[in-house]
Amino acid sequence: MSLARENVIDCEARRRAGRSATLVALFGVIATLGLAARIYVLQAAGKSAAAIAMAADMNMRDMRRFWSFPLLQSSGLIALLCAYAAAVLGLWQANLKARGSTPKPWVEPLHRHLALLVIGLLLIHMLATGLDAMGDSWRTVLIPGTWARQGWPQAVTGYNTGIAAVYLLLLVAPTYYLRRSLGPSRWRLLHRLVLVFYGLSIWHAMILGLDLAHYAWLRPVIWLAQLPLLLMLMRRAYRSMMANPTRSGLSISIVRMSCLALLVLSGAMAAALLLLVCTGRSDFISTV
Repeated sequence: MSLARENVIDCEARRRAGRSATLVALFGVIATLGLAARIYVLQAAGKSAAAIAMAADMNMRDMRRFWSFPLLQSSGLIALLCAYAAAVLGLWQANLKARGSTPKPWVEPLHRHLALLVIGLLLIHMLATGLDAMGDSWRTVLIPGTWARQGWPQAVTGYNTGIAAVYLLLLVAPTYYLRRSLGPSRWRLLHRLVLVFYGLSIWHAMILGLDLAHYAWLRPVIWLAQLPLLLMLMRRAYRSMMANPTRSGLSISIVRMSCLALLVLSGAMAAALLLLVCTGRSDFISTV
């Protein structure tokens, strides 16, 4: 390939990445602030999920005190939505590459920029939580188990899953920029931990998300939305297990057993989610 041709390809890739970054950033700002404004209006009128769920003497309608709560909720919900989209794109890329196909050139930058947006929204979510008037502080946001000592032990699991998710993402996400130093195998192994972050985030939202508990239709939709992810994960695990590596030995056996375990676990989770939704038990995780 000529140097001129390589320069043209590089310029196109940079322009594509620039467009992706701009669109993702605009979506993040507009969606987060728009949802925060909507929640603010509802909360001021006493009609938001938080205002309805909280005790009357807390007076969640006092927006001078609880001004950060709408931003707390909107940043968390939009972050969860973007994390889902990033997970779908990541698994889609992996499945295409596993069968020898090349993903569309816009997929990788969009996946990466959505992941960066999630990190930014989580930082806003943590800041807004620390600034709310419900007793939170930097300790409750950063240190697991803090609420057990402050008189709200029911919330400990919800906070702990959220804190663990944030720390995990902040440790794993930067490895993208170190993938050459780490090597492809190590980086892919670390990158898969992002799915653990996503699972912890869902659990955190189900326990502490007043919005999710308030709207009865929302939880079944969230559980059903995980089925495509699980099916894509099963497909990826199956392809990896059935691949014909050039090497053989114990390491390959371990990889295949791990893929089989992932395949079985993903299938069991998909069946369990269908059963929960069909039996009307989508609210099996209690909101505190």
